[in-house]
Amino acid sequence: MTRPNFISHNDIVRWDNNLQNDPNLHPDILSQPIIVEVCYAGLWITEQLQQLQCPDEYIVRIQYTAGMLSNGRDPWEVHQKLLDGYVMNTLQFEEEPNSTLN
Repeated sequence: MTRPNFISHNDIVRWDNNLQNDPNLHPDILSQPIIVEVCYAGLWITEQLQQLQCPDEYIVRIQYTAGMLSNGRDPWEVHQKLLDGYVMNTLQFEEEPNSTLN
C-alpha cells in the first residue's frame, strides 16, 4: 500500500491530532498501522467531500462504506474510487427512513 504523493506531512500531522483527540477511538486501534492508514484515507475523503459541498449524511455513509471496503484492499485506492464515483454521480444511495435528502 502506497500513500498518494499529494498527501503532505502537514495532512498527516493534522489527521494524527484528530485521531489522538477522538474520544471514540480506543488507543489500541491507533497501534495498528493499517487501521491508522484507513483512518487517514477516511479523513482525506471527508475533507474532499466537504469541499464539494456534499451533504453531511452522504459524507458519513461514503466514509463508512470506504472504510468497510478497505478490508484487505488498498484503502487509498478504495477511497479514491468512491470519491470519483461521487464526483461522476455514479454512486447509488439507498434512502434511509427519516432522510432529509430528496
